[in-house]
Amino acid sequence: MEIYYQFYMEVNEVVSKLKLVTTLLTLLLGASFLYPSAAATSPWALYQAAQAAEQSGDWTRAATLYQEAAVAQVASSPVNAALMYGHAGRMFAKSERYDDAGAAWQQEAQFWRQTNSLQESIAAERKANWVRSEVRLFVTSPAEAIADRYYTAAKFEPKTGALLGVYAEMDPLVHDPQDADPLFTLDFEIATGRQHPIFLLYANWGDPFPSGLAQRIKAVGGALQWALQPSKGLVAVQDDAYLREIALAAKAAEIPVFLRFGGEMNGDWVPWHGDPTLYKAKFRLVANRFRAEAPNVAMVWAPGYFPLYTMADYYPGDDLVDWVGISAYGVFDPSLDPVALPGKGEDSRNISETFGEVYRLYADRKPIMLAEGAIGYFNYATNQANTTWAMVNIQRFYAAMPRLYPRVKALTWFDVDLGTTPSHDEGIMVQNYRLTGNPEILQTYRRATADPYYLSALDEQAEHVFLELTEFGAPPYPVELSSYVKAYDPYLARVQYAIGDRIIGSSTAGDPWKVTADFSPYAGQAVTVTVRAYDRAGKLAVQRQIPVRVGSAQVRLDGQRIAFDYQPRIVGGAMLVPIRAIATATGASISVQSGRVIVERDGHRISLQPGSPVAHVDGQAVTLNAAPVVENGRTLVPLRMLESLGLTVTWDQATRTAQLK
Repeated sequence: MEIYYQFYMEVNEVVSKLKLVTTLLTLLLGASFLYPSAAATSPWALYQAAQAAEQSGDWTRAATLYQEAAVAQVASSPVNAALMYGHAGRMFAKSERYDDAGAAWQQEAQFWRQTNSLQESIAAERKANWVRSEVRLFVTSPAEAIADRYYTAAKFEPKTGALLGVYAEMDPLVHDPQDADPLFTLDFEIATGRQHPIFLLYANWGDPFPSGLAQRIKAVGGALQWALQPSKGLVAVQDDAYLREIALAAKAAEIPVFLRFGGEMNGDWVPWHGDPTLYKAKFRLVANRFRAEAPNVAMVWAPGYFPLYTMADYYPGDDLVDWVGISAYGVFDPSLDPVALPGKGEDSRNISETFGEVYRLYADRKPIMLAEGAIGYFNYATNQANTTWAMVNIQRFYAAMPRLYPRVKALTWFDVDLGTTPSHDEGIMVQNYRLTGNPEILQTYRRATADPYYLSALDEQAEHVFLELTEFGAPPYPVELSSYVKAYDPYLARVQYAIGDRIIGSSTAGDPWKVTADFSPYAGQAVTVTVRAYDRAGKLAVQRQIPVRVGSAQVRLDGQRIAFDYQPRIVGGAMLVPIRAIATATGASISVQSGRVIVERDGHRISLQPGSPVAHVDGQAVTLNAAPVVENGRTLVPLRMLESLGLTVTWDQATRTAQLK
């Protein structure tokens, strides 16, 4: 947890330094134009005009002029360009044009990176992310639509959905550390209304494997996340009797074990930080021993989300890592708000955004977990409760994760009140994260995790997923529509959806702003969905227009609708459908051989070449009514082709439905 306190301290230090650097470089900028060349006159004039506009209160004009000055400096001085974009962002923010401010600060970050000013770049990017709004649309779909799209087949990984986890050793209402009665493996389920099949326990190098707790976990069908910390330093980690002893004990426990060795190694607050090569060697040593002795153990590599851009240095390799984890905490802190009025600031950040870097680097091949994290609702440093902010962010976090990061397969809540327990954390991070300490917080958590997408057992998988409309399209029938909406004001009150002048849904229920929307009137069309989000005062906070392709028709097999991850379309009278979804539904097999798609079912074999209308059916050349095409990574084939696989195809024009039997 210390990484978050460290983060705030470092960013504040960067901001202070950046103010000094800005002042000095602005002086240098001016000095460089005391005897300007002809080429330099224009940027200097723009800079002077921007300052004059700022002093007169014309902030929008000042922002534009600062931007023009930045563009004029791109080739000759990336530092001056960064400074000018920083000023432009500040002026746009004063004009309440927050998206423009975010874009300017993002440009500032880019030019700081060009000059290897990493900390200044991080500070500028933080400002950009703070104010920038975002809207993304999703439709709820049966999980079979995506098949194994988000599945890596790692140990204990569910195909779809996310396992719930908890650390509640310090929660007196659900756990008695003296005699373990009550024990949080049972009582936390009662408190939250959901079993959490992953139970976290911390240990230092040299501690025995918790065999007693493992048996209690086994009794409820759960798994142990064991955070083993090399607190004596990496040199003490050897392939010795101790390592073999805990590996054999883990095997004897006969439960799934997620072994998180040396977490947050990219932060300088842990004694195993500082030597990536040695860390990777010790991770390999531990992983090899557990793999040799305990096949029921999955190795978890879990850096801290901050410092940014350092975690990859410590990655031990795909062959050693089963899961990638991350630590992420949310605490109310308006002190870094780049557009706060004196004495007043908001905190519009979303804890889910902390997954961005680790997800980008590893999610294509490893399941991701929140190894530990929580959202604080009482700050002991200021003696201030932030209950409303925490409730909004808990709901937002659990709504956002399956939509933005579907490869996150486990989430572990840190259920601790750090104000009443010994802690190595300091300052703003000393918060109350204990769910049972506040009835409103507990009820919010219960609601947020009530979606059956969140799994209560290791052998479960979610029956539904959330598909983003810009990629997957909308099916031509009523669906559950939801959204991720981020605005500068974190307290949105209402989100409305419209196509043209027609309102297709409106929600006041909070994230994920679910409605039932009927896309059947727009079958086969490309439409624009307008999303409007309103703040607490009823003012329009965000508006976005999102292009959506609506499927041309629906397909049913023996009366049951087939779910697609890419919508069918009708071209020249022929319906083209994603072959993988059809094959999954009908029990056909698919393979690719020398660029040709081979489909087999009930003794029949079809060989297809994308782009060619000629197929080979059971060895005979046949001309299809349309050529297969590849779109967005999917192979679409003419539906009538399925008749060669022993299926019958009928068409109902009134309902725009193709029936397969």
